Amino acid sequence: MKLLRLGNSDDIDPSVPDDQKNWYVAGKVLEEAIGEPVETVVKAIWPGEELPRKVSEWIDEYRPDMVFLKVTWVWYGYESVPRRIERIFGRAGKPVARAGLRAAKRPRLAHTWWFRTGRRAAHRVIGGDTQWHSDAVLETMEATIRKVVARENVALLVKGTGGGRRNEGPLKGQFERFAKRRAYVEGNVETLCNELHVPYVGTGPRKPEEQRDLAKGDRIHPGATGHYWMGRQEGLALIDAWKASGGTVRAD
Repeated sequence: MKLLRLGNSDDIDPSVPDDQKNWYVAGKVLEEAIGEPVETVVKAIWPGEELPRKVSEWIDEYRPDMVFLKVTWVWYGYESVPRRIERIFGRAGKPVARAGLRAAKRPRLAHTWWFRTGRRAAHRVIGGDTQWHSDAVLETMEATIRKVVARENVALLVKGTGGGRRNEGPLKGQFERFAKRRAYVEGNVETLCNELHVPYVGTGPRKPEEQRDLAKGDRIHPGATGHYWMGRQEGLALIDAWKASGGTVRAD
């Protein structure tokens, strides 16, 4: 089986080896259930206007049996200080914003306590802006989902994210804004999936070991433990989606 995974930065995080990442674990869970090798093509996506076209091209190129689409909460729910600086100061703020974004992508910096403390302080003083407006994300997700649904013999699973996120307290009001955005985006995506008979799954509270694992890093990207549990959950959801599409699994 070939699986096209439309994921996020977790899938390409250099701090976690590929054979410990969630997509690898999920593939092994699915592989065991269907009794044949699973090849996963990983694409970390952004919800830009070009995404539906790209997905259509990827389906033509890779000819997957199944597509897994993640609706990532960071797109519409994470308030970024660099984005705030860029939008306030325009071109003059771009160098500072780019430097901040580059630093956040470097585990040796982003996983340190002083980086996390500085980021929280910047949030309190400067504030942050989301990468995308919720309505823009919804528009792109609907177009992308419909592109996949239009393809015969391609199964689809859509997953919402952010259900395990907790209120960090010091960033007053941020969690409440995130929760409202998530309910709005995921509620509409789930309704669309129900209308199109597409399997949809969200995420629940994190296990204690996942919370401890997350606290070791930048508090946004999971470590190997978080990847393992996420991969297990996603693998089981993939099995259900495969069966819903008419695919067969091995008898227990």
